[in-house]
Amino acid sequence: MPGSKAESCNGAIRGICWGKLPFDPSIHKINFHKKEGTLPMNVKKELQNLLAKQQEEEYFHISMEEEFAFYRDIASGNPDILQGDIASQNWEHMGTLSANPLQNMKYHHVILIAMITRFCIEGGLEPEQSFTLSDLLIRKVDQCTSQEELTGIKVEAVTAFTNAMHELRQGKALSYHVQHGVDYIVRHMSHPLSSREVAAALGLHPEYLSKLFKKETGYTLQQYILHKKCETSCYMLKNSTISCTDISSFLGFASCSHYIRCFHREYGVTPGQYRRNEDLTDYSRH
Repeated sequence: MPGSKAESCNGAIRGICWGKLPFDPSIHKINFHKKEGTLPMNVKKELQNLLAKQQEEEYFHISMEEEFAFYRDIASGNPDILQGDIASQNWEHMGTLSANPLQNMKYHHVILIAMITRFCIEGGLEPEQSFTLSDLLIRKVDQCTSQEELTGIKVEAVTAFTNAMHELRQGKALSYHVQHGVDYIVRHMSHPLSSREVAAALGLHPEYLSKLFKKETGYTLQQYILHKKCETSCYMLKNSTISCTDISSFLGFASCSHYIRCFHREYGVTPGQYRRNEDLTDYSRH
């Protein structure tokens, strides 16, 4: 949801993690050890009062080492982490970001997903798909109306990223050319893509790239383009009221009937049937 608090948080965190900090001490020569003038007086007073209250209540934030260890476990692709109770989370020492308990959990889930995403990218996961998955999960967080729903999103996020990193570590990741082809397809999803265009963008012959795709994904290049478009449309069908005609136009299909044929060939049902009452996991590739 454009303009939502969660999406704003994600944008801010993304800016920070891309090195676009609001300030850089080395550039602006800010002296953080300066005793006076570091913080505005009103902020400094509020901070001192809050620190005093926390000490009185013996409240301390979780250590950065403990928090980062969790992210590193996910980025390592260690499947053992999925055997534990992912749903259980002690929020007591994660900080109070909102007086509203549900909103507080939402903020923490945004941070959790954003941090996992960046640890996994640093570990070798493809950036564009990682960020898109992050955006998808954070939009789900934004729409949650209960703590139980948020817990489900956390389990989904940890499972998705851990499995992706496990495949990467097991050598099931895509080759350089195929991964860059996938990235190009994802970035140009709304275009009427052809295998020739994708191959040209990578400086490769279409037949050669198509053979690589077939070997590594089970799809020829043109089949993979349609597969990703249909896959993207699944989310739009389930999470919006956009018509099939508009979806087909947005995703660059030649016509609505072309989109319906491709979708049915991929999942064995029409887009309308899928939208009404079906789950993508119920279908195998046809």
